[in-house]
Amino acid sequence: MRWPGSLLFVPLAVAFAAGCSPGGSVIDSPPVVVGDWLASVDGSEFETATEKTFQPALAIVIAVENDLSTGQTAAFLTDGIPASVSAAYWSSFQEGFGAFAGYPLSALDVGSSEEIFTEGVRFAAVVVTDPEDGDGIIFTRDDPARQIDLVATLASGFVDPLRRTYDLLPGNEDGDTVRDAYLDTVVPAMWAAISSGQYDDDFTRRALALIDAVAMPSLPSP
Repeated sequence: MRWPGSLLFVPLAVAFAAGCSPGGSVIDSPPVVVGDWLASVDGSEFETATEKTFQPALAIVIAVENDLSTGQTAAFLTDGIPASVSAAYWSSFQEGFGAFAGYPLSALDVGSSEEIFTEGVRFAAVVVTDPEDGDGIIFTRDDPARQIDLVATLASGFVDPLRRTYDLLPGNEDGDTVRDAYLDTVVPAMWAAISSGQYDDDFTRRALALIDAVAMPSLPSP
């Protein structure tokens, strides 16, 4: 299964085992989280879709897809994503996937998952199978809630745009906010994608170059 290369918004067999959070409350397993997220996007329940998504990753994906300014990106990261923006993104995501794949998100069959620990973060790679192209993966991230990580899920199509955006960040407070988000969000997501073993050596090379740029940054742009 392949995700669409661009998911612009406008205008801008399932394992049902549950786990427990540190506080003792029951949390859904990664496959259940993925299934519920797919159903919420496909059913136009966009507020629920946002709640089930790791917010920093969603903010970064929306910003990169729409070539938003560093200031707008920083505002999304610090103040949250406006409901109108996230709803427009999910609407376009839903429509874009259907147009690209030729079938709705609800046609994806959610299967088993494999846990991945990287950069101090627990991910899970959840297998999804479509009617035509076979298996793909959707990633969840526990931070601390178990949510969909869009950066990891869309890593193969986003690694180059993420690098271009990072290289152009200015040397001001907003730039520092976005750089911190790359370190906390993008780097672990790229390691999770690499560790899943689902991608080829070319992706690994480009992802490692992005990781190195973020982990060992040069002087920011003026």
